[in-house]
Amino acid sequence: MATSSEDPILSLSDLNSASALEQLLVLLFEPSEALRKHLVPSVLLRLTARSSPPENYNDLVDICEGVASEWTWDQKSEFISGHPMIGEVKGLSKLSDKEQGNSSPTPKVVLDRLSHLNELYCIVFPGLRYITFVNGRSRQDIIPPFESILNIPQSPKPLPEDFVTDQPSLNSTEVKERIKSMDSDEWKEECERGLKDVWLIGRARLRGLGLD
Repeated sequence: MATSSEDPILSLSDLNSASALEQLLVLLFEPSEALRKHLVPSVLLRLTARSSPPENYNDLVDICEGVASEWTWDQKSEFISGHPMIGEVKGLSKLSDKEQGNSSPTPKVVLDRLSHLNELYCIVFPGLRYITFVNGRSRQDIIPPFESILNIPQSPKPLPEDFVTDQPSLNSTEVKERIKSMDSDEWKEECERGLKDVWLIGRARLRGLGLD
């Protein structure tokens, strides 16, 4: 059940059912099966155990963060992978669409580069999806830190129209040597970084909605 930014925001005192809680959490963190399966029931359990509702919406995000800290790595990666990829232009919620800068055209070379970096990331960090708190940055601005996490040379800025966006090759030895196993410290650190940015995105959306 997707929720748009134009839908009425539920009062914290009304979050007494899975459907009501999901309606709000989808707004903050994007709809996904992992959100419905893992986050909603765990947060609802915490809420029903309290004698009073959360003091504010940021308190609710704190509860979400606390719940997720107890998840397995598989649950964490599943939740992260429910978030849209950086550079997506279709199938986004209204808030995600706004955050990803779809109100103004993005050069094709930038979108192609981000698409390739997303593919590389999913190879290097199996089971994860690159998440970053955009915080007003353009898609072009996202490319350097994205490349840094992948430990590949940074592209020129701005990207020239003739830039070769599909390098390094997905099947290259260079990429294969960077693959992190799910039990490695590097993979776990990246998983936690992505989760942290999910909570930052949720809090930013609260500010945008005047609910912080």
